[in-house]
Amino acid sequence: MYKATGDEKYLELFVPQADYIFTQTDEKLGVESFTDTNLSLPAWSDRGHYTAGKFNYTYPVHTGMITLPILRFVETVKSNDLDQFEDKADKFLKLSGRALAIHNKDNMWRDFSESEGFYMGHSYGQGIVSEAGKIGVPNRISIYLAACGLYDKMNGSNIYTERINKSLNYIKNSLLKYDEEYDSYYWSYWEEQTLEKPWEDISHATITLYGIYILHEEGGFSVFRDKDFEKFANNIDKIIDDNTSPPKIRKFIHKRDEEKEAYYSEENNPYYHSILNWSFLGNYDKKVFDKIEQTYEQTNETMTTEEKLRSIALYLYAKEK
Repeated sequence: MYKATGDEKYLELFVPQADYIFTQTDEKLGVESFTDTNLSLPAWSDRGHYTAGKFNYTYPVHTGMITLPILRFVETVKSNDLDQFEDKADKFLKLSGRALAIHNKDNMWRDFSESEGFYMGHSYGQGIVSEAGKIGVPNRISIYLAACGLYDKMNGSNIYTERINKSLNYIKNSLLKYDEEYDSYYWSYWEEQTLEKPWEDISHATITLYGIYILHEEGGFSVFRDKDFEKFANNIDKIIDDNTSPPKIRKFIHKRDEEKEAYYSEENNPYYHSILNWSFLGNYDKKVFDKIEQTYEQTNETMTTEEKLRSIALYLYAKEK
């Protein structure tokens, strides 16, 4: 909200929330980060949420999603010389670095070639946790990469630079597919696609794209160029069917084989309002703003307050840029 409005009250409100978040790490609470390991790390496990209580697991994606907005606060403070927040920014930078480091282990990384590689899930919980010991999927790693990139930038280090570049090369060269009809990119979960999860839903796809976007716009990484983001932006024409009112929207970034139809009304699409979070791509094609604005106007009465605030803030900030 600060980036959308410039009002420092949002930074003042943010500080105690970030302070509280860092009191809730496994290390602080004495919670096992991975069941039966006696490890209580400076990050946040799922407390067994995704295994119905069978196994605590600490996901890179969650560490990335928690630390990314905190690191953007740090970047905001440093780049705008907001001295009153300097001590907090330094503290948050250090604590974020500790959290990110737990996933940057050699046994959690695989090189595919000299120029491509990708992170893997922690090996703990294999057979119980779906990503344990396996190559990560785009949305789960992309947002972690974005946080790592901002950390290096703010810390004046290059701890993650090589692996970020290799990861971006892997996504671009091995996972992206080209849709000639829409002049757009879509992508698979793994290089060898499986029938179980052919293409990302439009909600998780936002996380994938947003991580890549942050690395490009704020992290200084150039594997993806503006012309690539223009193709990502072209998905807006593919995802929204505005021939109906209110518009119908795809569930997935590309039609899955088992789908009988490609577009869905709000009541039949759990990801319907997620399209409003794609507004950052309007920086590469203004039609994204137009499409999202039209969709918002026709659907905002059925949105939650949280959805409204998030989509409005993203939209205003992107349009301001």
